[in-house]
Amino acid sequence: MWKLFSSVRKWIRNYIYFSKATSCIRGLVLSHSYVKHAIISVLIMYITKELWKPIEPNDSDSFQQAAVAINVLNGISGILVCVLAFITNTVGPFEVIASTNAAYLLGLVLLLRLSIHLDDDKGSHLGHASDNYVFFGAGLLLALGEAGRSAGLSKFLDDQYLSEADYKIKLPETSSAEEKEEEEDTKKRVESRQTAMWNQPWFIGAAALAPLALVIEPWPDRLLVSVVALEVSYLLFWSGVFAYSRNVRNESNDPAVEDAPRSTGLSQAFKSLSPSKETAPSWKFWLKPVSRKRYYKEMLVMCLAFVVYSLVEATGSTFFFKQVSQLKGTNIGKLKIPPFYFSMLKSLSSFLISYLWKLLVPKQSKRSTLVKIGCGLVCSVLCMVAAWQVEIHKNRRTKIDPEISMSNLWLIPQFSLLGFTKGLAADGLVDFFADRVDADGKRKAMYYGSCAGKLVLGIGTLLTAVSIVGFRKTLLVDDLNTNRLDKYYRGVVFIGVANLCYYFCVAVYFYRKQDDNAQVCCEPDGNEQSETSFKNNKYHDQDVSLISVRETPTKSSFNCCAIFF
Repeated sequence: MWKLFSSVRKWIRNYIYFSKATSCIRGLVLSHSYVKHAIISVLIMYITKELWKPIEPNDSDSFQQAAVAINVLNGISGILVCVLAFITNTVGPFEVIASTNAAYLLGLVLLLRLSIHLDDDKGSHLGHASDNYVFFGAGLLLALGEAGRSAGLSKFLDDQYLSEADYKIKLPETSSAEEKEEEEDTKKRVESRQTAMWNQPWFIGAAALAPLALVIEPWPDRLLVSVVALEVSYLLFWSGVFAYSRNVRNESNDPAVEDAPRSTGLSQAFKSLSPSKETAPSWKFWLKPVSRKRYYKEMLVMCLAFVVYSLVEATGSTFFFKQVSQLKGTNIGKLKIPPFYFSMLKSLSSFLISYLWKLLVPKQSKRSTLVKIGCGLVCSVLCMVAAWQVEIHKNRRTKIDPEISMSNLWLIPQFSLLGFTKGLAADGLVDFFADRVDADGKRKAMYYGSCAGKLVLGIGTLLTAVSIVGFRKTLLVDDLNTNRLDKYYRGVVFIGVANLCYYFCVAVYFYRKQDDNAQVCCEPDGNEQSETSFKNNKYHDQDVSLISVRETPTKSSFNCCAIFF
């Protein structure tokens, strides 16, 4: 019993952390999670069931136009992430969060007003022109808010916690075995809390939706709850302005450099949250010029393998929900399971597979990252195979009986595999960015790597919108009896298999590249430092990722990729 109590106490100590600054930010994360799962992930259902719902039974549901609209908005959001990351790098994340969340809230208010108006007018096919303008205006504001979360909110929460960790959790001098063990426990505690800072409120926000979704079904009510939740958390975020530390941490871990004190005046508090010219992070943050050029080429080669992943992700956010609307819903008593439960299933499976990977592969390395990405891309192909087979089975059942009696529980495998793809491939891409730099640059590389991943996803989503327009009169016609969505899925499967072949060639190159023996680390100033001296620095709390500078006859990954094609 005592061991169990001690284990629970240690877990709470390692994962539970509260402070005024981080709690104010985490409240905003919680509300974003709720809005993401309740509104954003199923926005296509709002368009087809509310904005462009049919008047006559024989009218088309205009799913093509809705899919194009959603993909365009998602593509714009992905591109805006990189734009906002540049702005965050210049003015700081606090200003970006404050402005983008105001836009986010305004977008929800416009959707709420539009939903009330449509409810009064009983809707119309393709909607009135003014209603469409309001929707697209709200959609752009929501896209800006989504981009602001990716570019600023996670970074700001990370900065605030690590600033407090640097101030409250000083690493002891290592002179004995007991002190070394205490130092390792302190490092693990900081890293565990840092991971839980985001995951805990994000999970709670999604979990809060589960019971409310069964009670609050109409769109106006759902939007009203989302507006209230985001407004309360936004005010809470502003209430912590005097508790926030400056957003630029002591990245060099120099004990002589201290965080800027919290100011008492509102104007000075805002200024302290913006990086100074001396401490503002640079886009050229961890590599010397020669290594930087090679690094960018390698990232480009790897990102090309994720264009197909973005196609699968865009299909999952649009046509998967078309299948949800066509299949018979599963009821619990008199309560019908809402469609966005499938979006929650995707998020849950993404979290579980990421957690299990870290549990089963405790020693993360560059090679394990390549395997992780490969497994994610395989899951993307299996996801489309599952959707393809469900669509074939649905078409066969439709020919026998026009009333489709299939349960939407058939869609659980493809949504689960879609989450596995995100948890392995998308997270693996961020790890790939970070693995190729030293410990000083890992945190920045992960931030900019996630932004680059969003950019690739955005570009691929826009290409998906173009493909929908191209196949609108052949494979993707809206009529249930004549559309060939199964052939569209099959085409994505073949493209995914070809993409796996490309990734295999790239992964083999990067895998063999790890055999280089002469390795050095690149410091921010461009100097070279040996592996031994780098690891002896007690302020570095992560494993060192080494970058080889030894000249070899092997061509760069960019040229290697050119040979393949």
